[in-house]
Formats: sequence, C-alpha cells, structure tokens
Amino acid sequence: MTQEYPRLIKLENEELKELIVEKGKLIEKGRAKSEEIEKLEIEMAEIEKQLTEEEEKVDLKEFKKREKAITKRMEKCIKDIDQVKKDIYEKIKAETPQSLRDKYDEVRKQKEDLETERNKIALSAQKYNDKIIPLSRDLMGSFLQDEYEDYDTIMVKDGELTATIFSHLDEFKINFNKTKKL
Repeated sequence: MTQEYPRLIKLENEELKELIVEKGKLIEKGRAKSEEIEKLEIEMAEIEKQLTEEEEKVDLKEFKKREKAITKRMEKCIKDIDQVKKDIYEKIKAETPQSLRDKYDEVRKQKEDLETERNKIALSAQKYNDKIIPLSRDLMGSFLQDEYEDYDTIMVKDGELTATIFSHLDEFKINFNKTKKL
C-alpha cells in the first residue's frame, strides 16, 4: 500500500494551537518592521545621493594642492595634513545643508531602532518555537507510521490545528528518479 505525501492530519491541542497563533502574530510584526526598514534604507540611499551631489559642488582645489605639497615632506608634515583634512571636512560641512545631514542621521536612527524592535520580536518568536517543537514532537509521534515518516509543518488553518507528514524515503525516491533521468 503506497501512501500519498504530504499526508494531512487534524490535531487537537489548544496549547499548541495558541502557541502557533501567537508566534504567527510575532512573525507578521517582524515582517512589518522589515518592510519599514526597507523603506528607510531606500530613503537613506536617496539622501546619501543628494548629500554626495552637494559635497561634489564644494571647490577643494586649494586644499588638494596643499595636500600634495605636504605629502612630499610626509614625516615632517603629518600634523599639517591632518589640519588640511580637518579644514576640508569643515568646508564641506559648512557648504552642504546641515538639514540633509540631520535628516540622514534621523533616518539612520529610525532604521536602527526598527531593527532592534524586529530583533526583539524575532527572539520572542524563537521562544514560542522552543515550546512548539517539543510539544509538536510529542503530539505527532503517534501519527508517524514508520521510521521514514516525519512531520513537516504544523499550522492553524481555518481555526483548526493541521499538520503535514512526509516520507524521507518517498522524497529520496523522487530525487533519485530525477537524477537518474539526467
């Protein structure tokens, strides 16, 4: 008698059902945070591009000449080079919009905060997994018919706790036949 896989079975365990539903909610929250982060990353890239364009408008010829002359006397002039670099930074900073820099920093901070929130949510979801996995193993043990069967997923679908069972042997045969045909 050949089994069809994946096999679908209905389970009754309110604790497991509740854990899976709560984990699902956390996963959705985490995905929402990821979407927010993606939007902020796009905004940050746009701001960074604008900032680069503004920085390229600053005339730095006088500093580049000084830097080249000082470089020839490298060991004697390290302090002078550092001062030139500081002057360049100050001029760029003075001649580019501070509001753009502030906006970039603000968006970067928002992104970091959202990443932190998302990571906290992921840790909470993992705590649910730590409870779900052993409870699922105990519950599914009686449904496995041989040593090749294993459970694949357990989910709440239409308010019912549902699990799928697959066969490692069946999967092996399918993959073996695919490679054999090549």
